[in-house]
Amino acid sequence: MSEQDTRSPQPDTILIARSPGETRYALMADETVLAVVHRRDADVQPGAIYHGRVKAPVPGTGAVFVDYGEALPGVLYIKSPPPEGSAIGVTVTVPPRPGKGAELKAVKAAIASGAKLPLRAASAPEPVVDWMARYGASIRAIICQPLREVARVRALLDTDAVVESHPADADLFTAFGVDEAIEAALRPEVKLPSGGSIIVEYTRALTVIDVNSGGSDPARANYEAMAAVAAELRRRNVAGHILIDVIPTKARASLPRILTKALAADPNPAQVVGLTSLGLLEMTRQRMGLSLAEVLMDKSELSAASVAYRALRAVVRVAAKSGTPKWAVNLASDVAALLQGPLARAVNEAHELTKVEIQIVPHADFKRERIDISPAS
Repeated sequence: MSEQDTRSPQPDTILIARSPGETRYALMADETVLAVVHRRDADVQPGAIYHGRVKAPVPGTGAVFVDYGEALPGVLYIKSPPPEGSAIGVTVTVPPRPGKGAELKAVKAAIASGAKLPLRAASAPEPVVDWMARYGASIRAIICQPLREVARVRALLDTDAVVESHPADADLFTAFGVDEAIEAALRPEVKLPSGGSIIVEYTRALTVIDVNSGGSDPARANYEAMAAVAAELRRRNVAGHILIDVIPTKARASLPRILTKALAADPNPAQVVGLTSLGLLEMTRQRMGLSLAEVLMDKSELSAASVAYRALRAVVRVAAKSGTPKWAVNLASDVAALLQGPLARAVNEAHELTKVEIQIVPHADFKRERIDISPAS
């Protein structure tokens, strides 16, 4: 195996799937999923710019809280914070997580005197804009669903790249294997070509990756693991402090260099620190947005929001194939509560798309992932 084998393939296809309340993006190369982004209308997006107000200092840090209009104030690290109550422009670097406010960065902003704050000054740029800026020369096709996305994306990008639609009767992410890749990325184990594996486990403080040879040559397993680690960190959008428990071999000293090369194509800055005294390979990857697991999961199961968006995609597909004017979407109580409350606009979007009545029906005895769709009386 050559060191070139550890490098990421060049992106050639972008998928964009709009569904009620959510737009999903996937970056592909030779049918391999390199990156996935779920952009949900109801969520705070990395890159969005707000005009907010400085609040109290964060105790024990060099940061201040900033009210930017969400339930929890954001946290801004700044050398010389303005006085409390001052107007300030900020961009979201990391959206809020359970029990944690968003991480913010100060930006230059002309804020009108007397402006009603906080307010969102600019939406976050779409992932496809960044991907085309980085990989436009190698992108052969941008495939969209539904059909109306084609015109929107063409206007957004003003590009000569081929922008085409995917048939409405089949989910775009399912057809291109993205859903399967996402399911795999939510599991801890990743198989290596020679028979070994890596195990990705998350803690509050760091991510730990264990390399197993599985009976294969340990040196080869270590080598293959470097390519797998680079790919999985990007696909899962894992960030922060990362420790890799490699297999002790004589060639272990070369692994930091090999991993650095494997990470070269990753747009998120990463630093391979090296091997610790105990033989662990230590690295960091800059946090840009939430990880795939943070977006989609709630501990060991899909989050209520993920099931809610999945249910809306399903009812849109079902309604498109039938002349039935009313549909009941039967769901677990926590999922139904989201669609009847915070995600009601997404339900309205589904209604506008299908021109059918959609009834959200809660069931206390349903497991969270259960979705039953049936004609309503």
